Amino acid sequence: MGTRKPPELVELEEKEGKPAAVPPKITYLSVFKKKKTLGWWPIYIKRGGYMYQTGMISCEMEVMTKAQAAKRPAGKGRGDPNTNPKIDEPIRIPTTFPVIDSKVKMVKFIWKSPNKPKLILGVVAQLVGGMVAGFLLNASTMVQDLIGSLTGGGDNTTTT
Repeated sequence: MGTRKPPELVELEEKEGKPAAVPPKITYLSVFKKKKTLGWWPIYIKRGGYMYQTGMISCEMEVMTKAQAAKRPAGKGRGDPNTNPKIDEPIRIPTTFPVIDSKVKMVKFIWKSPNKPKLILGVVAQLVGGMVAGFLLNASTMVQDLIGSLTGGGDNTTTT
């Protein structure tokens, strides 16, 4: 188990309520004999009397006496003292998107502002004004079509 490369995972598919493959044989390691070990450790779940491997974690374990532990203190996680072993900060992809964040913050600011009723009224007035302008621009065509359909004229196009 002293390898850094995880073993190959075996996909288990259930057929008629029973697994298609038997999980690999679990080997046990005595950390009291070896004192220190590093490797990939499988995580299993027991379901219906069968053990299924659900994942792997990389873990380093060390067993020491109280005197050794007093000489080499270790913090929890990445807390101080972070020396035995040194745990580096993880490399993370930034999850902030300034373009979207600024627009969301602007909407939140407007939504919480005391001028919210005026803003809503302004947006509704612009929408109604746009619809009225569209109606007026198309009014002559609509009137011609209405007159044509009342008189039975049908099509308004002229032929030469």
